[in-house]
Amino acid sequence: MSKKIICKNEDNVQIEFSYEDDAEFFLVSCDGIYSVSNNVVTSENTMTDGSTYQGSTTKQRNIVITAEFDSDYQSRRDFLYKSFKPKSPGTFYYYENGEERQIDYRVEYIDIDEKGVCRNAVISLICPDPFFKDPADTTITMAGWEPCFEFIHEFTDELEEFGIRVAELVKDIENDSAADYIGIEVIMEALGAVRNPALYHVQQDIHIKVGTEEYPFDMEPGDVVRITTGTNEKNVYLEKDGATTKINGYLEEESEFIQLVHGTNTLIYDADQGVDYLNVTIMYRFRYLGV
Repeated sequence: MSKKIICKNEDNVQIEFSYEDDAEFFLVSCDGIYSVSNNVVTSENTMTDGSTYQGSTTKQRNIVITAEFDSDYQSRRDFLYKSFKPKSPGTFYYYENGEERQIDYRVEYIDIDEKGVCRNAVISLICPDPFFKDPADTTITMAGWEPCFEFIHEFTDELEEFGIRVAELVKDIENDSAADYIGIEVIMEALGAVRNPALYHVQQDIHIKVGTEEYPFDMEPGDVVRITTGTNEKNVYLEKDGATTKINGYLEEESEFIQLVHGTNTLIYDADQGVDYLNVTIMYRFRYLGV
């Protein structure tokens, strides 16, 4: 079975569990990676049968790893304690048949057998965000430059183009994962003078705009506006002359932090002035209910 688990803590100490016969820590079981649990809120009404659905949220995920080891008991026990410090954060990586998923955790507890030829270690991890993620961001260029060649390159023609300007004011992103409301990161770089950049989500009929007619936000060449819309990281930043400043105060009053919903997400970028001078990149990671 081509499956293994790696846990890496905040000190970059990592430990591997697998089904290989010669594995230092043989994976006996891993509970909590295939299941999903929801809090469903309902209300009961007098003289009405049943109840009324109010909403639901996905509960935090509890991953429990059971592994065994059959030699070097003290050193392996010490390494387990070093890898899973109480209350410390870490990242759980899951690999199976070429697929990779990851999820952040906090250590709840670790319990190791005292005696025996084969000794079990049980590690309980709590994942406040219950969704698994891709290992790397997906990057979408709405406006920017695409290279025409890669190094090593042999120049054979005069006036050969280094790149082609790409500008798609409208871009569709398909979210076929099981998760709604996936945060994105929007990078808007000014190549010239730009006033009040904005991004629109067609299906949700919402937008986020930096600057207003009364209080305009002007970008100079080289300025970068970075918008993050993930849970607990909804912010707008200006990167200028090597310094980064939070500029949430420039947001238009009706702005909303755009997230990807299930299905088609049509995004449109714009600006009150200088839209042709914008490079726009969207980055995101899909979220999954299990591995």
